[in-house]
Amino acid sequence: MAAAAMAEQESARNGARNRGGVQRVEGKLRASVEKGDYYEAHQMYRTLFFRYMSQNKHAEARELMCSGALLFFSHGQQNSAADLSMLVLESLEKADVEVADELLENLAKLFSLMDPNSPERVAFVSRALKWSSGGSGKLGHPRLHQLLALTLWKEQNYCESRYHFLHSTDGEGCANMLVEYSTSRGFRSEVDMFVAQAVLHASVVFTTYTQKHPSIENGPPFVQPLLNFIWFLLLAVDGNRVVLIFPCFRGKLTVFTVLCEQYQPSLRRDPMYNEYLDRIGQLFFGVPPKQTSSYGGLLGKAGSEGSFTAASLGRPREGREQSGQRPGLRPGLVACPGLHPGGSAIMPSHGCGGLLPGLCSLLCL
Repeated sequence: MAAAAMAEQESARNGARNRGGVQRVEGKLRASVEKGDYYEAHQMYRTLFFRYMSQNKHAEARELMCSGALLFFSHGQQNSAADLSMLVLESLEKADVEVADELLENLAKLFSLMDPNSPERVAFVSRALKWSSGGSGKLGHPRLHQLLALTLWKEQNYCESRYHFLHSTDGEGCANMLVEYSTSRGFRSEVDMFVAQAVLHASVVFTTYTQKHPSIENGPPFVQPLLNFIWFLLLAVDGNRVVLIFPCFRGKLTVFTVLCEQYQPSLRRDPMYNEYLDRIGQLFFGVPPKQTSSYGGLLGKAGSEGSFTAASLGRPREGREQSGQRPGLRPGLVACPGLHPGGSAIMPSHGCGGLLPGLCSLLCL
């Protein structure tokens, strides 16, 4: 016990000495920059970076490069600052560091200070997104995409901002950006076109995902009820097809109400679904802002208008012939007149699956 305590104390003293040493070095480097010795200071930063990395002091190297980059940015030294920013990424790539909000915010800060027209910025954001996805080839961490989108929005780079918003989970932020984009750059006759691209993007995401995912059988309808819900939701958003697809229901709000009620077992799997669907209901189906939690306000409003509800469709009974389930339907699906090529809309009796968050965030524009 005594030996362990002594070792811990020695480690603490070494850590304090290291921090003190880093602070002294930073002080000298800062003094060089303040005097205008930019080249000398830049080379000193690089030398220290590789020294720290060779000693596996990745955190120290990263912190020193980040503070150095910010210092150079504050003195208008874009090239030196961008170079040190790339070294920050190198330290992250070579260290076993978990993605954390603080790291993503630091990267976004460096990105925001770079010259928007510099090639270094393009290279930086590409590497940053790759690192944030764990090198898996995915499109990058949603939080980083959100931070990048906000920076690009401030720069009025609306096209690139929209791209990053669509890969984040910030549907509301994207909507606000699109409003500004439309009012400042578009014609009055194009007001619907700015949001249409985002909604159509959601439809393409769903179609591509369900066609290419190896664990999803050909559909629709799908084995996973949540996928059927998304399919119905995207169809319902397209108001021109509601009457053709759901002839037994009166209006888009009724369709949305029935879908939310019928698929509640699946929608309860993630509490965020309620928030997404509340926003979608307000934007596309005329639902007033909710006064209560869950779907109380939505379903109450629909019921008070005499609209169709899940109860009016009838609950599944024992046996296929009584429940309305057609022979050949997949387990967990019941038939409702008016949708499927065979004459039925497919409703669930239980829930599983999982593509909703990303698509709902796109629809929440």
